[in-house]
Amino acid sequence: MRPHRIVLYLITAIIGVLYIYMTWIYAPPEATLGESIRIFFQHVAPALTAYTAFGVTLICGILYLWRQDIRIDVLGGASIKLGLLFTTITLLTGMQWADATWGVPWNWDPRETTTLILWIAYACLWVYRASVNDREVKAQFGSIFSIVAFPAVVLSYLSIHIWNTLHPIVITPTGLQMGIEHGLTMMVSMITILLLYVILLELTYRVDSSEEMLLEYRMTRS
Repeated sequence: MRPHRIVLYLITAIIGVLYIYMTWIYAPPEATLGESIRIFFQHVAPALTAYTAFGVTLICGILYLWRQDIRIDVLGGASIKLGLLFTTITLLTGMQWADATWGVPWNWDPRETTTLILWIAYACLWVYRASVNDREVKAQFGSIFSIVAFPAVVLSYLSIHIWNTLHPIVITPTGLQMGIEHGLTMMVSMITILLLYVILLELTYRVDSSEEMLLEYRMTRS
């Protein structure tokens, strides 16, 4: 294993332990929400990481159309998978949060609805990429679709500012709208989940690249 990977895994493990401690011990119950605030720490970071993952897919789509490098497309495809993973976590923890705070797990709030639309859009993109055998066609149209789908990310993020919503606005231009203990815990959770995304992206890219090499080898042998 390369030294940079060992360092990355070690840093992530240390911050991950700190994240668990801060989430369940350090952060006090919130005055109104009580212990339910702990769900929020498992919700916001995956949401922002999902946006980041789809942003990486957007960049990869643009770069592939420009440079026609299949490695870029493989990276973008790997980031779609992780974006869907973190969006799924966001939806599930969001339902837990809604049930604890609003009394129902789903009420078609604008943030809930637009995030579901986001998940469906990229799930369709992932299914498309998995169903097309022609490698160049998959990369070409997959890149175009990744660009077309990205407004769903923007809509999900801005939904709480566009429509009336029950969803709390935690991150504003002036900073995090919460107490110091909760703010620090939120920051550590974001760093932890982003580092986890980087690790998973590298591993997924390596696996997908190996599959591409194996497929290319089989085609040359047939």
